[in-house]
Amino acid sequence: MSNGARGRSRFYRFFAAAGALIALPSLLALGAEPVPDQAVVHLLNRLAFGPTLDEVRHVKTIGVERYIAEQLDPDAIPEPIELRWRLAQLDTLKLDPVQLRQLYGPLRSLRGFKPNPELEKAQRERVQIILRDATEAHILRALLSPRQLQEVMVDFWFNHFNVFSGKGLDDVWIGNYEQRAIRPFVLGRFRDLLFATTKHPAMLVYLDNALSTAPGSPG
Repeated sequence: MSNGARGRSRFYRFFAAAGALIALPSLLALGAEPVPDQAVVHLLNRLAFGPTLDEVRHVKTIGVERYIAEQLDPDAIPEPIELRWRLAQLDTLKLDPVQLRQLYGPLRSLRGFKPNPELEKAQRERVQIILRDATEAHILRALLSPRQLQEVMVDFWFNHFNVFSGKGLDDVWIGNYEQRAIRPFVLGRFRDLLFATTKHPAMLVYLDNALSTAPGSPG
């Protein structure tokens, strides 16, 4: 892979956002001056999944301030053809929660289904496709995407607003949860991120929303 592997320390991931904010004043003070290699490494350890040769060259070429501004506008950063092609092969990422439930949900939930251990085992194995696609997409973006700050924040918020793939239909919805409830909002308003995560079916299942009723309610 052209961008190389990046370290993914859990401690770093959890505190990436706070570390980035602490580092910004000193990094911005460099302005358009030639950027020392040490400062570049420091920047990429804070705002990315660590330095690669390509990214070090890029920061040294455009300067710290422009790099930070660039990372804060990820939609304006073109993704590599290789990344787009490989993500396009992950078919389950294209499905919405309803389609995922219909195609990969437990067979026992289907009207008129008669218990069939072999079919149910095969269906459970098919669900692993979703988990593999979600994991592969997450890793591919971390390794190949030049939108590094976005990927760091996706990782941070996905761990913060976590759901458990072993609970209910969350194994079916976990990939869509990252795609639709986390990724679009990581560099926007916190209230939008909070609303999206709390309304996604994966979080509703994780929090046992169906069992949550107010006193005196008809639920």
